[in-house]
Amino acid sequence: MIQFKIIKYRLDKNWDNFVQQHARGNIFQSNQIFELYNRTSDFTPYYCVATSEPNGKIIGGFLFVIQKTPVPVVGKWLRRSLIIGGPLLPQKGAKVFQGLMQTYSSFAKKRSIYSEIRNLHSWSHFVDEFRESGFKYTPHLNYFVPLKNEDLVPKLSKSKVRQVKKGLERGAEIIENPSLEQVEDFYQILKNLYNKRIKKPLPSWSFFKSFYELQQTETIGNYKLVSYNTKIIGGIMLPVYNDKTVYEWYVAGNDHDYKELYPSVLATWAGLKFAKENGFSSFDFMGAGFPNIPYGVRDFKSKFGGQLVNYGRFRKIHFKSVYYLAQGIYSLIKKIS
Repeated sequence: MIQFKIIKYRLDKNWDNFVQQHARGNIFQSNQIFELYNRTSDFTPYYCVATSEPNGKIIGGFLFVIQKTPVPVVGKWLRRSLIIGGPLLPQKGAKVFQGLMQTYSSFAKKRSIYSEIRNLHSWSHFVDEFRESGFKYTPHLNYFVPLKNEDLVPKLSKSKVRQVKKGLERGAEIIENPSLEQVEDFYQILKNLYNKRIKKPLPSWSFFKSFYELQQTETIGNYKLVSYNTKIIGGIMLPVYNDKTVYEWYVAGNDHDYKELYPSVLATWAGLKFAKENGFSSFDFMGAGFPNIPYGVRDFKSKFGGQLVNYGRFRKIHFKSVYYLAQGIYSLIKKIS
């Protein structure tokens, strides 16, 4: 007999053991990330878990998070549910998948206007099962950089190798273990980037502060920052998973004011260098936009020697009228700002 349930408290080591032993385990399904979300004001995390009874052994599940949208007045009603890198299923897991998605959907539809699964692996063999559960597949690109038995520098384009060299020669420095105040300076650069160019919701400072605090006690990752004359001009937030993968979750550089120092390039290079020197097998860029649509960020990421993949995303809309109204509001904001 299989039991399916939603859990709103941090699970014990049995969950982390399940994630670590699963072939598709990743940091975004870990108890550490649950704790990160749980400490911040923007997110409410949960697990959706399948257990075999009566022994209670975990056989499938995923971590998901309800994120509120930072829109004045109505933002608390414009919530979305995100699943990064899940679900984690047993072999021949169609029955478990169906039960998990039914349990999850009945819970999420009362708390969010849509759900999105951001894939870290291919689900080409399981698209029909997702569709039957109400999730529509959308192509979405990403870059992975394999690092095992590879020399990092030749993977970079000649232009990026040259920019890294020039930036360091001109006085830029990589801060390996920044202070909380320096991380907050990086957050301000990131916030400015999202407000002026990206036009997407950015978590509040509490999220980035909590990540910094958790790295002191949990194996969750770290920050690498770029400085010039003691001023922070760029940085990168790097969750890590075992000895397997380093993820580029957030990265930004003040390229406008420090163009000749290439802070965004140096921040990305610092992440790759950290991953290589510490024996990780890959570096995940966490997204490169939609196929056939021009995207400057994808062009930038392509210069760091990664392999382009298209694992896509799955989305399920719970409230269509509110969803399309919110989409229209965001489109309007992008046009007038």
